[in-house]
Amino acid sequence: MDILRKTFSGVELKADKPGSFTAKFATLNVIDHDGDVILSGAIPAGKEVLISSYMHNSWYDALPVGKGVIRIENDDALIDGQFNLNTETGKEHYEAVKFAPELQEWSFGFRIKAIDEESEWNENPKVWRVIKELDIFEVSPVLRGAGIDTRVLSIKSDNPSPFTEELEVVLATASKFIERSKGLAALRAKKGKELSEANKERLTTLQESLAGLSEELKTLLESPKPADDSGKTELLRLLKMQSEIMEVM
Repeated sequence: MDILRKTFSGVELKADKPGSFTAKFATLNVIDHDGDVILSGAIPAGKEVLISSYMHNSWYDALPVGKGVIRIENDDALIDGQFNLNTETGKEHYEAVKFAPELQEWSFGFRIKAIDEESEWNENPKVWRVIKELDIFEVSPVLRGAGIDTRVLSIKSDNPSPFTEELEVVLATASKFIERSKGLAALRAKKGKELSEANKERLTTLQESLAGLSEELKTLLESPKPADDSGKTELLRLLKMQSEIMEVM
């Protein structure tokens, strides 16, 4: 069977160790741009894989530029990786990703081991395959791919992000999550169904966490010495995001 590839965007460069990063390379239980749905449990958590040269070029004649370990967090497939800074190509890939982490997309090479023919996802005409089990061989930074909401979550940087830049990342992530939640709720509603109990529980946990953060943000905004006008505006936008997430429920 041929090796297949899917692509997502985003990375986080770690502050504790140069060259280390966390990237989201797949989103589970959503329809991707290829019409595939990767189910929970399909991706082998804990597996160590190579980080391929840009655009999967390690499948040809380019050396790998690092390695990482797959981790699953809710519906996010993550890789905690390390660029090999002892090589020129490893350094170049690290610097390229660090330069524009918010634009970076990721892809992974895999082989399908099992398809679920009885999943309710098969009722959706937009779905091509429901993947029950797959094996992953490498993860690669790429320009553009098939995945939904992949991104660099963290990457080691010599210069910490400014206050407003960090808030923009939080707001962008929250916005994407809201749209994803609304889309899932709308899809279920078309079938005369509600959100699953598991997803309701996840949203309830999120709501409770946001409620606590909301009170802290309100206290900060009411402080006699708030951050600055731009920071105050960004915090207000974050509070608005919280109310939108609660509406989904």
